[in-house]
Amino acid sequence: MNPKQIACFLLLAFIGVLVYVAQIVHGKVTAMRTEAENAVTAASNMETERTTAEIQTAMVKTDTEEVRRFLRAWLPSIEKVQTQQEAEQAVELSLRERGIGLIRTRTTELKISSTNKLIPKSVLTTLTIEEEFAKVLNWLGDLERRLPMARVKIVQVAGGASGRQLKLDVTFETPLFDLASANPVKIVKKEEKKS
Repeated sequence: MNPKQIACFLLLAFIGVLVYVAQIVHGKVTAMRTEAENAVTAASNMETERTTAEIQTAMVKTDTEEVRRFLRAWLPSIEKVQTQQEAEQAVELSLRERGIGLIRTRTTELKISSTNKLIPKSVLTTLTIEEEFAKVLNWLGDLERRLPMARVKIVQVAGGASGRQLKLDVTFETPLFDLASANPVKIVKKEEKKS
């Protein structure tokens, strides 16, 4: 081979390598351009989803404003009694403060509900009291003040041993709320802060 042929061969090889590299670069640029377009489309879709979620959140906030206001008003009462012992102590303290000494029967039972996650437990208290009429009714009012979430299930009133006495058979249920099950967002935020 003469020098001209070698030069032509080298020139053709150089041009071939240059075309090959240009094709590879062009393919990569096309792939990157496609990825960029896909990323822009995905970002636009995510922005639309975010806007939709914000609108839905605003709608839920307006729809639940009354319930959330109610919960804020009752939250101190709910948090006051969280265990069976606290419910029993509230009843005992109320009886002691109102001077009711003649308690014929008294039972307390813990009722567990597997279907209601917000109120998984409740304390069922049954009392039979015989005392002066005014003391019994004042005690019942005091109990309602101490345990505002308690629900009276059974009330039987009869005359007592004397004319001024009243015999009261009362059964009431005090719910023990589990607010953590109702608001999982706050639990997750608290766990993230601990980490």
